[in-house]
Amino acid sequence: MESSEKAQRDKTEDRAPEDVGESAAAPGTAPSEPPAPASTEPPARTSYAVVFVLMLASIVSSFSASALNVSIPAIGAEFLVSVASLGQFIVSFTICSVALTLPLGRFGDLSSRRTLLMCGLMLFSASAAITAFVPSMSLMLVMRVISGIGGACIFATTQAIMADAFPPQVRGRMLGLSTSAVYIGQAAGPILGGFITQHLGWRMVFIFMAALGLTAFFVALGRLPKNSSRVESSALIHNLDIFGMILYMSGIAMLAWGLNNLTGNIVADILAVVGLVILAGFIWWENRASSPLLDLRLFKNGLSFGLSNLSALMNYGSTFAVSYLMSIYLQQIKGFGADISGLVLITAPVVQATVTILAGRLSDRYSPFKLASMGSACCAAALISFIFVGPDSSMVHIFANLILVGTGFGLFASPNTNAVMSLVPRGDLGIAASFLGTMRNLGQVSGMAVITIVMTFFLGSQPITQVAPTDLAHVIRVCFTIFSCICLLGVFTSLQRNRHVKTDGS
Repeated sequence: MESSEKAQRDKTEDRAPEDVGESAAAPGTAPSEPPAPASTEPPARTSYAVVFVLMLASIVSSFSASALNVSIPAIGAEFLVSVASLGQFIVSFTICSVALTLPLGRFGDLSSRRTLLMCGLMLFSASAAITAFVPSMSLMLVMRVISGIGGACIFATTQAIMADAFPPQVRGRMLGLSTSAVYIGQAAGPILGGFITQHLGWRMVFIFMAALGLTAFFVALGRLPKNSSRVESSALIHNLDIFGMILYMSGIAMLAWGLNNLTGNIVADILAVVGLVILAGFIWWENRASSPLLDLRLFKNGLSFGLSNLSALMNYGSTFAVSYLMSIYLQQIKGFGADISGLVLITAPVVQATVTILAGRLSDRYSPFKLASMGSACCAAALISFIFVGPDSSMVHIFANLILVGTGFGLFASPNTNAVMSLVPRGDLGIAASFLGTMRNLGQVSGMAVITIVMTFFLGSQPITQVAPTDLAHVIRVCFTIFSCICLLGVFTSLQRNRHVKTDGS
């Protein structure tokens, strides 16, 4: 097939000189002598500046989510709003990311990923700064939606720019550094967010976010190469699948919102079903569109691309809730304060940040598919071990499980990203990274939906502070049992893709 041959050529051709600082023959002329062996080291002048910029952008977005979890009680106390309203404030950012990351990834492929990243950082910073001064919860929700749009721009571009800026020989190492930045932000969020909220007030958390975002913006303005995308933009409007974007964004937003409000809400039930129907219509349309938003041939030409993304959906969906469930366990069952619980829970992201750097480097030398499968298996083992955590469990057991899940996720994240990027042509790096990011966010939304359904089924509407520790431990055990099954299924799909690597041309 012509598209398959083109993908293979795109994977094997040398990087353009303006992207990695290497020399290349002029288009249409054969080189005068055999090319030198591909370097296993990144170029020295601009490459590390690119890595620094993208790591900083990743820290901005991940810090935002984890820091706000600590500030939510203070925000609720000031505005006197319900827990449901606070939940909508948190989830609105994720829903925006789920709905917009894929269309923005395609837009970045057709125009400029650098410009899109800059716009995202500016939107994120401006909305965070304004949020620090808003007088009502409704305006805060509006600003959080705008911040979610900026976050989607960041999610849609960082991994694609990283993959495009480096040759395959060192791509895994660089993706490992970029992925580790996400976990650094997650680890720093509860500590810095809690300290700022406790001593300066929750509004200063948003000021800090704005300052962090502006720092990333100005560093990117000076250091990020302007040629982060080599796709011509002359026919941008013609090549944008507007109708497909509308179908996708409306369908995925309805599904995500419905999943987070399923318990006893008939409107949410209807929206979730309608969202699924619209997404089915989106797939039908993409098969017939001349310039589809999501080229389904990425899935048809080989199973590895689809299985890699399915594995990511299951892995993120099953492990995302660990910190949420263990936060409840540590505070409501063990009786620790929020500060001590936060210090315990940073164990996993710190381990993730460390392991993912090593895993990214290893994925340049060994099969990223096998490394990701090993990581998924470690996550499954940790989730199974969490099933046996009870009121009398030792902290050694807790720390061991957190270390194991951090190790597993560190082994999974960057190799899986490297595997996905190795399966697509250069012009589709943005859409591939965006689809993978969508699977990550959708997995997180689905994981929280599972927790909400289980807790509502067993505990009803009673406040969590009034639930007996033994009952709460039972509910947490049920959640971990479900997530263990999901993660084990993810291990199976991750192992299956190894059989299809050669047919995918990787």
